Amino acid sequence: MKKILFKEVLICSHSEQKAKKVKLDPTRTLIYGSNDVGKSSLIKTILHTFGARPAKINENWKELNPLSLVKFSIDNVDYAIFKDDKTFSIFDENGDLIKVCSSVTNELGPFFASLMNFNIQLPDNNNQIITPPPAFIFLPFYIDQDESWSANWAGFSGIGQLKKPREAIIYYHTGIRGNEYYDTKNKSVKYKEEYDALTAEQKVIKNLLANLKEETSTVDFNINVELFKEEIELLLVECDNLKKIEEAHKEKLIDLYNHIIILEAQHKITENALNESAKDYAFATDKLADKVECPTCGAEYENSFSERFEIALDRSRCDELLLEINGQLLETKSKIEKENSLLNKTIEQIAKIEIILQKKRGKIQLRDVIENAGANQVHEIFKQNLSKVNADLFENKKNQLELEEKWKSLENKDRKNEIESFYLKKIENNLSLLEVSALKQKAYRGVVSKINDTGSSLPRALTAYYFAIFETIKKYSTAVFCPLVIDSPNQQAQDKGHINLIYEFIKENQPADTQLILGIEDLYGIDFKCPIVELTQKYSLLSKDDYGEVFSEMRPYYLQVIQQRGMLF
Repeated sequence: MKKILFKEVLICSHSEQKAKKVKLDPTRTLIYGSNDVGKSSLIKTILHTFGARPAKINENWKELNPLSLVKFSIDNVDYAIFKDDKTFSIFDENGDLIKVCSSVTNELGPFFASLMNFNIQLPDNNNQIITPPPAFIFLPFYIDQDESWSANWAGFSGIGQLKKPREAIIYYHTGIRGNEYYDTKNKSVKYKEEYDALTAEQKVIKNLLANLKEETSTVDFNINVELFKEEIELLLVECDNLKKIEEAHKEKLIDLYNHIIILEAQHKITENALNESAKDYAFATDKLADKVECPTCGAEYENSFSERFEIALDRSRCDELLLEINGQLLETKSKIEKENSLLNKTIEQIAKIEIILQKKRGKIQLRDVIENAGANQVHEIFKQNLSKVNADLFENKKNQLELEEKWKSLENKDRKNEIESFYLKKIENNLSLLEVSALKQKAYRGVVSKINDTGSSLPRALTAYYFAIFETIKKYSTAVFCPLVIDSPNQQAQDKGHINLIYEFIKENQPADTQLILGIEDLYGIDFKCPIVELTQKYSLLSKDDYGEVFSEMRPYYLQVIQQRGMLF
């Protein structure tokens, strides 16, 4: 099982020129402060930076939409993820850009699934099998202040994009259906898709064979070709001659048509030159005075007859050139007509071949021999293809059955009972420690249970459930263990005795070798024995004093993203 650690979160708003940087302890960090100082915004930003959108986001924070960067590790390999609006960019341990994602479901989700060994695939509401987005990776580990204290597995929005995912995702995280289960199931599904495609191909080939057989059923495929040996040799000679004649005429026609294009271009150029020459002559004769002043240097030049005569000579040369080009065009077009006439004579060669094809030996024509020889070859090719498809179908079905048998064995009752028995012992012990006595066992018996209770005991019952799930995941899951993120456990007007009980329970029952990020309003005198990030400024998590330092640290990541966007757009 892979393990994720959150190391540092940086948040920056250019519009307000404010920022915040928080380092996170690998074991436990308290995000501490009274209401309205931004505890929840800070905690939610960490998860949102990974593309896991919290169920509720403060409207002012949503409108601010700051840049965020989270540095994290997976099995001691460092990474960073940078969020800019709806773009998510991942960097390696050297700070080099690995990937830019503009879609959470189609890009970021599959990327993290591969990185975090999150191999489950589930149907969405369109019955398309997809990799669940990152919210489903963090779902059991995030307890938000808005939804998670009234219902379990409810910390993120967008859960409804999958079709009834609750049981599947809980069974996956708790190890009842682990990675091997879904790996096997996904392979089985792929084999089924291939089987369906092969079946469709088999049907097409069978139809083609049936049609071919019907069309050639009137002719025997075993015609004696020797009967037509002389005609076949003559046919080959005629075909060879026809090919040579065609090629020669085509080459000549290509050259002639190219020459036509060149001559027409020359004709156009000459016409344009003639028109310009006529305009120059008229201008020199009618518009200009005897002396013309240069607009640049002021010197005067005579508009003499000799200059006008040179222009007239240019016009005359253009006229002569046009006549010459027109002559060449007529000559070339005549040659094209001649070549086309010669090419048409090849039709006579085709007619000769047609006569040869119609020669008979008894009731059989040479055409029948040639056509049915080809049909026979096609028939054999289709038969070979059909044989291969049948063999592939057999092998595919065999693999499917083996995978289905393995797949079913991976969800055996003994394993399920063992895991749920472990979970049940944990939650009952937790309920006792948290003084929840009225909750009936049927409300929490299985890992998929929806915890329902009333009043102040509900947050304690949910705490008991969450920590039982944490322990179950840690013991049995093959997927990924994420940091435990718990926001504001003091819910439903707990009295001081019970809030102390909850805090002491969280402190003492955090699973070994895990990371906890805990948001609380009051310490109630309890020493959590960990770093405390205290927030004090009302209505403003971010600070102007931190802007320069934080943006300076974010800038190398930001520049790489901008450069990548430039390359993409």
